[in-house]
Amino acid sequence: MRKLLFFFMVVIGLQFCTDGDAVAKLEDYAEAEAVLINQLPVDGCDWHFGVDLGDEWGEFVPNKSSQPKVDALIKQASMEFGIAQVKVKMRYRLTGTQQEVQCGWNQKAKMEEIDIASIERL
Repeated sequence: MRKLLFFFMVVIGLQFCTDGDAVAKLEDYAEAEAVLINQLPVDGCDWHFGVDLGDEWGEFVPNKSSQPKVDALIKQASMEFGIAQVKVKMRYRLTGTQQEVQCGWNQKAKMEEIDIASIERL
């Protein structure tokens, strides 16, 4: 009986020792395949993510803390018909803010900003 009681105390204690905030924060993140793309040379927009959201196409830009992860992938981009792109799989969440992105004909587009927890090239 004492062994069983000790076991339950250990299990309950381990729950308090884990970082619940980190797990809770990751639950807010979505995972998707996306294209990191630069269409500026053909009058599109500078580096951004295109994500198929099912019923619409989402366009996102990384926040400052995610930018180093994205810069590493930009170096691996391939050019096709004047468009640079990298297919990726990423875990991200919306930050609730927007950024202006430079587009062709000296225009700017507002895109939702995202925080990237993980990203890998496909």
